[in-house]
Amino acid sequence: MTYKNIYWYFCILIFVLGQPLLFIDFNTGASIFLGMLAPAIMSYINIQLIERLSKEKGNLMAFGFNMMQFIVKSIFLCSLTYLGVKIIKLDFRIFVPLLCLTWFVFHLIEAFFTNSLIKKSIINSVKTEL
Repeated sequence: MTYKNIYWYFCILIFVLGQPLLFIDFNTGASIFLGMLAPAIMSYINIQLIERLSKEKGNLMAFGFNMMQFIVKSIFLCSLTYLGVKIIKLDFRIFVPLLCLTWFVFHLIEAFFTNSLIKKSIINSVKTEL
């Protein structure tokens, strides 16, 4: 299973679970969409950018981008927290742990994805040198 498939399966599952919950209980559905789907989509966009940077600019640039993206995603996490808790008035005891756990898991997946890109690049460069 590739890393991108994890994103697709997760997003489809969350959409299928969250969509009906929006109509049954808005707070639960909004917590699932905002707390799980938004970080997953942001993370998927990030791995697409990392893959493109790795191919076009090299591994060092992709690694640096991934480190810088940690700060950007932290700001994104704080913004989603503010939006969910202050503006939409979601229960912070459910929403914040859901958001943080999803963000953390997908950040780890990004790290493993970047690591696999770097390893593939090193293996390919060694093969071309031989």
